[in-house]
Amino acid sequence: MSKRLFVVLVAVLVVGLAGVWFLTEGDTTPPDITLSQTLQFIGQNQELEFLVQDNKSGIKFIQVLIRQGDSMKEVSKFALPKAGVLRKQLKFNVKPLSLGLKDGTATLIISATDHSFFDNETTLERKVTIDTHPPRIGIRSLNHYVSIGGSCLVVYTASQDALKNGVLVGDALFEGYPVGSDGTHVAYFALPWDASTSTPIMLTAQDSAGNMAKITFPHLIRNKRFKDDKLNISDDFLNRKMPEFTNRFDGLGGNNLDIFLRVNRQLRQENNRKVRDVCSKSHPKRLWEGSFLRMRGSEKAQFADKRTYLYNGKPIDEQVHMGVDIAAIKQFPLKAANNGIVVFADYLGIYGNTIIIDHGHALFSMYSHLSRFRVKSGVEVKKGDIIGNTGATGLAGGDHLHFGIIVHDTYVDPKEWWDTHWIKDNITAKLETLRSRP
Repeated sequence: MSKRLFVVLVAVLVVGLAGVWFLTEGDTTPPDITLSQTLQFIGQNQELEFLVQDNKSGIKFIQVLIRQGDSMKEVSKFALPKAGVLRKQLKFNVKPLSLGLKDGTATLIISATDHSFFDNETTLERKVTIDTHPPRIGIRSLNHYVSIGGSCLVVYTASQDALKNGVLVGDALFEGYPVGSDGTHVAYFALPWDASTSTPIMLTAQDSAGNMAKITFPHLIRNKRFKDDKLNISDDFLNRKMPEFTNRFDGLGGNNLDIFLRVNRQLRQENNRKVRDVCSKSHPKRLWEGSFLRMRGSEKAQFADKRTYLYNGKPIDEQVHMGVDIAAIKQFPLKAANNGIVVFADYLGIYGNTIIIDHGHALFSMYSHLSRFRVKSGVEVKKGDIIGNTGATGLAGGDHLHFGIIVHDTYVDPKEWWDTHWIKDNITAKLETLRSRP
C-alpha cells in the first residue's frame, strides 16, 4: 500500500469516526421550555408550572430568575445527573416579597442546559407584572340569616381590581354581581341541604395576579331537619314508565327494575349536571320582583325529602328530592313564577319536559314533568305568563309539577321564595338600601 493511499484511508476513517461521534454525541439542539400557563402577573404566592424537554442528550441544569431593574433574583435551580432526564415537569410557588422584589414590571427568565458536548442552552423570557396587594372587600348589609337548604343575600363592596368576588360557602364560590359604579356588589348564596351549622361562610375577592382577600361577616346558620320518605315501586309503574326511557336513551337494556335503577342513579346525575351547566351563566341584572308565584294544588313531596325506594317491600335505592311536588287537575296551566328569561325548554330525563327560567343574578326557577310547552328557550316572560301545562313526563307516577329554585348551581327550598315576609326581610330590605345610599 502506498503512503498516499494510507493517508487517504486514515483520513476517511477519521471523518467516519467523527461522523459517528457527531451523530451520537454531537447534539446541537437545545432543550425546549414550555410554560403551562399564560403568565402576565406574579402575585404574592404565584404558582409557576413549566415543562423542559431534551430528547437527545437529556437535561443537565435548569434555572429560574426574575430580573427587575438592575437586580437579578434567583428563584430556583435544578441540577440533574449525567444519566440524564429527557423530560422534567416543574411546579413550585414564587413569592416575590421573600425575594425582595417590588410591585411593578419585571422579567421572568427560565434557562435550561443539556448534557451534550456543546452544553446547548435555551432561555425563555416573559415580561410580567408583579402585584402582591390583594383586592379590597367590605360588607354593607347587616342581617344574614340562612337555613340549611336555604338562601341568603349579601351586599358588599369590592375594589376595581377584584376580577372574581363573591361569597365562599365551604369550598363553593357564589359569585357576586356589580350593582353600581362605586364597587357595590350583590351575591346570592345557598347552603346545600347536607351542609352543617359549622359550614364556613365568608366574603372573598381575587385579582388578576391571583392575590386573594377573605373576610368573615356576621351570619347565623339555622339548622333544619328534612323528612324521610318511602316510595313503593310497583311493576305497574315500571311497565308504564320505563319504555319512555328505553325509547330515548341507548344502553338501557335488561329488565325494568335494572332500567329503573340506572335511570334513578346515573341518568339523575347526568340530568343534574345539565341543570348546573344551564345555570352556570345568568343575566347580569336582577329581573324578578316580589314573591314568587306558587301553583295552586296540594303538595305531594317536599324539598330535600330523603327518599328510600322499595320494591316488593325491600329497599333498592336512596335519593334526595330537590324540589316541591304540587298536584292539581291534569294538564293544569302553569304560570311563570316571576319575571325572567327562559334558558331551557326541553326534555330532561328523570325531570321529563322541563323549563328553566333565569331571573338574573344567578337565581333560577325550574318546572318539570310538563305535558306541554308554551314557551321556547330565549324568550322573556313576565310573572304570571302561561309557560306550559303540568304532566307526568319523566320519572313521574302521576300528573304534577316538580318546582325547584336554584341559586347559582345549588338547589334550595322554594318555600322561602314563595314567602312575601321572608323575601322582604332577607332580600328586598337589603336591596332597598342601595337606592337610599348617599
